[in-house]
Amino acid sequence: MSETFSRGNRTATGAFRPWNAAFLTTSRWASALVILLASLLLFSLNLERPAHPDELYHILPARGLLETGEPRIGEGLYLRAYPYTWIVAQSFAWFGESLASARLPSVIATAALVAILFLWLWREAGPGAAWIGAGLYAISPFAVQIAQFTRFYAVQSLFFVIGSLLVYELLLRPGSRGRALLLGLAAAASFAFAALLQPTTLMGVTAVAAWAAPLLAWRWWREEGVPRWRRWAPIAAGLLVVLAGFGLAWESGLLAKAWHMYRSTPLFNAATRDQFWFYHARYILFYPTLWAATGLLAVAALAFLPRPGWFAVVLFAVSFLLNSFAGPKNMRYIAYAQPFMFVVWGLGLVAVWPWLRAGMAKLRERLDAQLGTGFPKPRMLARLLIGLALAFLVLANPFWLRTVTLLADIPVPPEKPSVRWELAVPALAPWLARVDVVVTAEELGTLYYLGRYDIAFNISKRGELPPEQRRDFGIDPRTGRPVIGSVAALERVWRCTSSGLFVSPERRWGTRTSVFPEAATFIESRMRRLELPPASRLRAYVWEHEPAGDDPACAELPPLGKPRS
Repeated sequence: MSETFSRGNRTATGAFRPWNAAFLTTSRWASALVILLASLLLFSLNLERPAHPDELYHILPARGLLETGEPRIGEGLYLRAYPYTWIVAQSFAWFGESLASARLPSVIATAALVAILFLWLWREAGPGAAWIGAGLYAISPFAVQIAQFTRFYAVQSLFFVIGSLLVYELLLRPGSRGRALLLGLAAAASFAFAALLQPTTLMGVTAVAAWAAPLLAWRWWREEGVPRWRRWAPIAAGLLVVLAGFGLAWESGLLAKAWHMYRSTPLFNAATRDQFWFYHARYILFYPTLWAATGLLAVAALAFLPRPGWFAVVLFAVSFLLNSFAGPKNMRYIAYAQPFMFVVWGLGLVAVWPWLRAGMAKLRERLDAQLGTGFPKPRMLARLLIGLALAFLVLANPFWLRTVTLLADIPVPPEKPSVRWELAVPALAPWLARVDVVVTAEELGTLYYLGRYDIAFNISKRGELPPEQRRDFGIDPRTGRPVIGSVAALERVWRCTSSGLFVSPERRWGTRTSVFPEAATFIESRMRRLELPPASRLRAYVWEHEPAGDDPACAELPPLGKPRS
């Protein structure tokens, strides 16, 4: 075990020296610049494609920040991950408001993450591991997804990786006390900023602690000249502190709250709440070869590149397990840990490369001998066959196809095509100007592209409102406007207003988490459908009639359709 933490990194041949500061050559930095620029170019493709609804949670308040000095959406304030909204606003100020400039901060953050990963891997395991690990990450659908998404995941991932590498540096190359203090403070600041953006960072910090704690305990245990009782004392004290903290958290109810946060799932995400295989299924789908070989590659990394190997394996394994058993699931939620999966693959492939190369050479020799008796140019044919086999091995891992479809905005089932709101504007503009009320199943898209909405119809978001507002016509603090989620509430709006417009993306129609079947039936039976371009992928319904003004229920409605500033 002590060798695991103390010996230098080696390849399978034993001839690989540790990569240290002396290897910081011009070639390394030039290569890092190449992969940085290549990543920027890749991530910048097709940045103007239609916005995902979640992206508008930063685009709209960034606009509000520039116009009013506050991160406003309508009459509400969107304060979550405010630093990222501020960054998007600065991008708007510099480059003008557009979807491309909104996504630019994520592009830069992900490209910087690729370059940092590359430089660290080169120093720890050499250029081969750097090109494989950072290169595979750069062209992965996971990197492309967060790089082209106006949300905090890219910046969170960047600062989590920076914090993790600073902890690695602190424990393995602490240097002077001043340097160690600086590394510790910088790591804490990086983790704090990442956690401010997204609380899932805490699962990653737990993974870092799972690597650091055994390392520190083992170092202390192996310290020479320390009596046995003194070796046990800090370890026992640490365990007692952990147990005491656990007990206090249990008694105070803090543990129950933490567990609730860990497992609590919004309605739109409820279908995958108990699917602990969720992330495994995505990895085996896009990387069937590498994911299936992850265990062996991890063992190879531990055996021949132990320092970075243990670090990357523990960080990814613990984060993967914690995210797998959490309630909410999405590939973006584990984005902070995914770089370390590619680090494990890069380290493992470099470690086993001598055997792979020797095996390929032996295979080619056998093929030469077998083909030499009946085929002209057997050596060329043998290399062609091996090349085709390797090409099939790569192409059979459809990560590349997913990356291409993401860049081209081509949906892969069960995904639905993007909504083209702008195509519906000519048909909807006259109604938006004259109706009393606009109800929508997608409030942010309606506000961004059409310029107006009054009520959100969304049963999932109604359940996400603050407890005191968690009812029909409760106010969403993010927008300052009411949310409803029942046919009864929709019927009141229809009955109590003389005219109205209901707008919904096709993909939300008839789904249990949005315009559920009963609501769809009511709308189709009481309202008139407008003709919209099919390519818009929108539905719109209108009504015009005499309102039930004498109905007491109408008097209880909050103000609807008031002028919006």
